[in-house]
Amino acid sequence: MSPGLWKVCLVVAAAGALCHAPAAHAEVQRMPPHEKTFASAFGTFTVGTTNETVDRIPPLNMVATTREALVGYVSYGRVNGGAGGALKTGYHVGCAVTIQNGSMAFNPQPSLGFGGSPTMPNGSLLLSPTVAVNVAPGEVKEVAVAEKALIPNQVVQTVIRDFHIVVNGCTGPVTIRQFTYLFAKSPQVDDSGAVFGDPTWL
Repeated sequence: MSPGLWKVCLVVAAAGALCHAPAAHAEVQRMPPHEKTFASAFGTFTVGTTNETVDRIPPLNMVATTREALVGYVSYGRVNGGAGGALKTGYHVGCAVTIQNGSMAFNPQPSLGFGGSPTMPNGSLLLSPTVAVNVAPGEVKEVAVAEKALIPNQVVQTVIRDFHIVVNGCTGPVTIRQFTYLFAKSPQVDDSGAVFGDPTWL
């Protein structure tokens, strides 16, 4: 093969590597549970996450700079004592290197609700059906997924199934980490605690 033809083949191979995603295959990762219990002036409170899964799926546009995944988990909290508050949950998403105008979009599956932000059958509030944020190189974004009011002396849960994460324009590694915050409020004191999932890649 002539040197000129070798150069043409190398250019075509490089272009294909940039324009097409890696071999398409789904990979489901099961993440370990996390739980913490805190002492407070009004009693104790517990916050935790369990049954987290990350289902990596091939990007629909077949571009190597796009990542997609379906995630699911159960966040829960309990306040023992005369306090209310809220359970808030979501994901931290980080991209090491982005291309110009890169963005991340988060699209939960349709759920039951009437007007405003949709609600899930268990009463949890999905904070936004679609959220798009720009990410600078090395930046981490916090994206809220759902929020639920606490009931004193009862366990409350937020169940997330097949929450669709799409990251566009990221040329480097993409890392996600689940979080759950519990904000407790009583007449005497406000308190808070959190658990964070293990980081994983997309």
